[in-house]
Amino acid sequence: MPTRVLAQVSSSAAAQLTVLLEPVPPFSYPDANGKPAGYAVELMEELLKRSGLTHQTEFNSWARIYQRAVSQPLSLVVSMARLPEREAQFHWIGPTAARRVYLYRLKSRPEIQAYTLEAAKVYKIAVVREDAAERALLAHGFEFGKQLDRSPDHAAMLRKLFVQRDELIALNSSVAGAVMEQLGYDFKQIEPLAKLSEASLYMGLSKGDGSQAINLKLQSAWDSMRKDGTVAAIAARHPYVVPALKSD
Repeated sequence: MPTRVLAQVSSSAAAQLTVLLEPVPPFSYPDANGKPAGYAVELMEELLKRSGLTHQTEFNSWARIYQRAVSQPLSLVVSMARLPEREAQFHWIGPTAARRVYLYRLKSRPEIQAYTLEAAKVYKIAVVREDAAERALLAHGFEFGKQLDRSPDHAAMLRKLFVQRDELIALNSSVAGAVMEQLGYDFKQIEPLAKLSEASLYMGLSKGDGSQAINLKLQSAWDSMRKDGTVAAIAARHPYVVPALKSD
């Protein structure tokens, strides 16, 4: 079960956001003291500071985060792929980083020959439940119970790969090294084969009463952070982060 962390930031603003975090470095994770850390967390904290908004933060699995975000107004997801089916449900702040997803194999298993998505359809692939990578694979004709093996989080997904329950794993290239390092795996033991997708990551504010006014504050703060170099300075502290594909 993912670690849960609650934190409160005082401010004079009346509205309070629920910030939803997935424990996935380098974007968001609990540090040694249990406090939220990571690239997306640093962006979020500066964004809310400039916006004058109060917030509480919570770590959970991606599936639970997404369910909460679409059902609870004034929820802020700090790092999320901007997909067509999600477009109308959120106000989008960013882009914050690029997201490049590949299918990886263990280097010790050269017999797995999945250099194209079509070739990968004969293998069992580990995915995180409700993740954008899972959705991309479904769009390419992969099926649950046939190729796709769902996990609640990256820890469970990696475990299945290393015990050879699954033959491939769908991973964001920015996340792969940082997550494996945190969980005690050697990133050099896996290698990318087929490229699955490339997109930009954003922060997403769920829509609801009062969300439009808050979104205007967040967008103004984001513009100021980008223009004064704050976004670039934070990104420079996180070597695994790939810069955003475009600058909206």
